[in-house]
Amino acid sequence: MYKNTEQKRIILESFKKGYFPTADELLQKIRKSYPDYSRATLYRNLASFCESGELKKISVAGQTDRFTNNVDCNYHLVCEVCGKIEDLNMPNAIQAPSKLLDYEIDYHELTFYGVCPNCQKK
Repeated sequence: MYKNTEQKRIILESFKKGYFPTADELLQKIRKSYPDYSRATLYRNLASFCESGELKKISVAGQTDRFTNNVDCNYHLVCEVCGKIEDLNMPNAIQAPSKLLDYEIDYHELTFYGVCPNCQKK
C-alpha cells in the first residue's frame, strides 16, 4: 500500500487547470495508474485537503459535489445543460463586508447558471 504522503501526492497530481472532478471521477482517474487506490483513502484525503484549504469543494444544486485545486476563485459558471463548471475570475470581485446581518463573514462564493457555448450550438 502507499504511504500517507504518497496517497496525498497522487490526489494533488491528478488535478489540472479547469478540472472539476467528482470524487468518483477522480478515483477512476487515479486507479488508471494505481488500481488498488482505496475509495475511503480518497474521501478522507479530499476532506482533509478541503479543511486545510489545499482543495475546494464546489456544491452545485442537482449535481454531485466537485473539487478544484483553484482555491483562490470564489466565482463559477455552471452550464445547466451539460453540467460543465468553469472558474470565473472577475477583475472587480465583490468585496464581502466583515459583518452582514450580525454575521461575521469568513468568505463568500457566487455561482452563475446558464448555457455554455457548446450547448448553445446544439
